[in-house]
Amino acid sequence: MKNKHFLIYLLFFIIYLLSFIPASAGPQSTTYDLKAYEFGSGGITGNVSTTYSLFGNTGQVDSSSLNSTTFTAQAGLTYLLLANVPGTPTLAIPANNYDRIKVTLNTSSNPTDATYAIQVSTTSDFSSNNKYVQTDFTLGASPVFQSNSTWGSSGFFVTGLSANTAYYFRAEAEQGKYTQTGFGPSTSQTTGTSTLSFSLDSNSITFSNLNAADSFTDSAKTSVLTTSTNAYSGYTIYGWETRVLTTANNQTISNYGSPNSAPTTWSGTGFGYTTNDSSLTGGTANRFVGSKYAGFQTTGPGDPVVDNPGPNLNAEITNEAFTITYRITGNNITPAGTYTNTILYSIVPSY
Repeated sequence: MKNKHFLIYLLFFIIYLLSFIPASAGPQSTTYDLKAYEFGSGGITGNVSTTYSLFGNTGQVDSSSLNSTTFTAQAGLTYLLLANVPGTPTLAIPANNYDRIKVTLNTSSNPTDATYAIQVSTTSDFSSNNKYVQTDFTLGASPVFQSNSTWGSSGFFVTGLSANTAYYFRAEAEQGKYTQTGFGPSTSQTTGTSTLSFSLDSNSITFSNLNAADSFTDSAKTSVLTTSTNAYSGYTIYGWETRVLTTANNQTISNYGSPNSAPTTWSGTGFGYTTNDSSLTGGTANRFVGSKYAGFQTTGPGDPVVDNPGPNLNAEITNEAFTITYRITGNNITPAGTYTNTILYSIVPSY
């Protein structure tokens, strides 16, 4: 009996001791005790080789977005990789352009190595007829990504457009793999229509009577040719006469002998002209400078007397005036009489 009681007492003592062993505690200090905690994996933020590129993360992998007509809330670390969405591009037709629109991208402070694709449509919601600007600045079916400096950081012209048509532009950006944004806001511009106006300051001129007092010469009569146009490659004005100066009884004064391609300082008699267009096409540059004269042809379309070859991208040609100065010189054996002819000027724009 004594031994049995001893065992009971011993078990009771062990149980009593165990009840005073403290439980394991979490991290703690004199001011806090963290009751529960756990550890997760660190994950891989990026890994690359010559054949692959891997982005990884632990937790928060959702790339969906909440949006309305006025905001977009993008969730998840995936969106940290995206480039900034481009802002609204700036559009212009500075020369009332009829077949091109000047575009300046809004980079939204993206780094210089970001690239952009530009979508163009004739529908405001881009529901149909969508194209992309190509490397030659025309429109094509597939997107082309280029840096802003390659597109043209000070603006560039998208060409091959239809006149009097509204075009809508918007851009998307990327900066390496997995960074492509959605499209930014769009804006529109309507192309102009081709324009041309041409006028002479007078439909006729009358020379002074030629006699010994004026050395049988009049070199003071002019025609002012005025042009306005938005033709991209400018225009050329040609001049020719229907006949040499002739009287009613068929007395004539010949044309001055030097051709338009090689005018000369006046020498001898005849009827000719000079132009103040110093850079005239069709021969040696500046060939009319210094009051060099040529004779008219008597068949059309004649010779160029005025031109502006363009290109005219940033300003249309408005009331551009050039002066044709005529000269007639006879001598004391030139038959007296009234001499007339008709000079025809025609303008050819280059759109």
